[in-house]
Amino acid sequence: MHSSDIFASTFENLRVGVLRLENATGRVIEANPAFLRMCGRPRSEVVGRTFWAPPLIDDAEAGAEVFALLRAGGRVEEAELPLRTADGSRLLLEVSGGQMADGAIQLEARDATKRASARIAERMDAQRLLAARVAGEFTEMHRALRAAGETLTNCARRGQAALPEADEIRKAADRAGGIVQDLQAYGGQLALETEPVQLNELVEEMQPALQQLLGRDIQVLADLSPDAGEVIADPAQVRQILLKLAVNSGEAMRHGGKVRIATRNAPADDPALGRAAVSGVYAILEVGDDGPGLDDKSWERLYEPFSTTKPHGKRGMGLAAVHGIVRQMGGHVWAHSEPGQGTCFRVYLPRAQREPVAAPAARADSRGSATILLMERNDGLRTVMTNILKKRAYRVLAARTATDALEMARTDGPPDLLITESEPDLVSGLAALQPRLRTLSLGKPFELEVLLGKVRELLPA
Repeated sequence: MHSSDIFASTFENLRVGVLRLENATGRVIEANPAFLRMCGRPRSEVVGRTFWAPPLIDDAEAGAEVFALLRAGGRVEEAELPLRTADGSRLLLEVSGGQMADGAIQLEARDATKRASARIAERMDAQRLLAARVAGEFTEMHRALRAAGETLTNCARRGQAALPEADEIRKAADRAGGIVQDLQAYGGQLALETEPVQLNELVEEMQPALQQLLGRDIQVLADLSPDAGEVIADPAQVRQILLKLAVNSGEAMRHGGKVRIATRNAPADDPALGRAAVSGVYAILEVGDDGPGLDDKSWERLYEPFSTTKPHGKRGMGLAAVHGIVRQMGGHVWAHSEPGQGTCFRVYLPRAQREPVAAPAARADSRGSATILLMERNDGLRTVMTNILKKRAYRVLAARTATDALEMARTDGPPDLLITESEPDLVSGLAALQPRLRTLSLGKPFELEVLLGKVRELLPA
């Protein structure tokens, strides 16, 4: 049997759906029976059609993003796309593949609808648990505020001072504000201002304060690699991450011990990064302790909001907030712990490359001012923001999606500042074009004067 016959036989008999697409157009060249059964369509309704848009893929924007990546020579692994079947029902496909030697795109497609439904159910359970715990926290604060308020009212009627009660109201309000900020961090919705940050300098600056905070029974030790690279991050949030991890380690060692803070560059093949290793270069901020470590039950709840891994620990959003902050800055968190062996957290943050990568020349109409890349999905808001920034003599590249933003940066020149909501993948993609990229993430709603003030801070004249 010839190799072509073997391939044809395998193609026809595979249980997983297989597609071959034209690289230039995305049209289906061939689809195996397993894929045709999956979408409930005859071959004539699939072959010759564009795969990435209706009536096959039911989300043209999502399909276009995946197709653009494949056309550029990239690969996708388990990308999720909605498929519309012949009877009008919707399936969730997991698509994997890339370009073949002959230039065509070959994809494997699996029906992941049941798995997606299970994930949705898990997310709903987690959201219900989070809602219940947030409600519990705010109920306690409500009781404290109500009691203090009633006391203040009674004291006012009698002409008496009630400073302790007023102080309790302030404390409850501060607690509420802290919970809201941690929830924003958990949800990846913090307003970030990223810039190049020297991890070693930040650790050296914070070490004395951490030592004082953790007390004399705990040693705070630093092991800082002299060649640890700069990272692109929000310095205030990196301080919060270091503070939360160090305090968490300190609370685990009730009878004293050591908290070790280390920095170094991550190797490209770092197994802790997994697939993320190929998307960028990272530096590591590591916090470890020689405490009791975590058992299996605590490990399962490690990043769960308002949970604690310690018998008498304070319940809060510490590790959940850390995870959300790191992800929003385009980084990753890795943890390791064994009972009796201590716990170690590694925070991987995208490095600022020391030698800028050559970028395409800017358009001839550039006025020589700083370039701002604005990614905003709302058309009206994007237009208003673009006009306001252009009136201040900034060169503005305005994009609706992350894919459009990356393409503009490649063709029109790298930006000095990125303004977006929360797009860690976009930040990672732009790092190769502009190693010292600054980013501004503003939570909505915001005032335009606040936007302009932040831009002036990040792009000084």
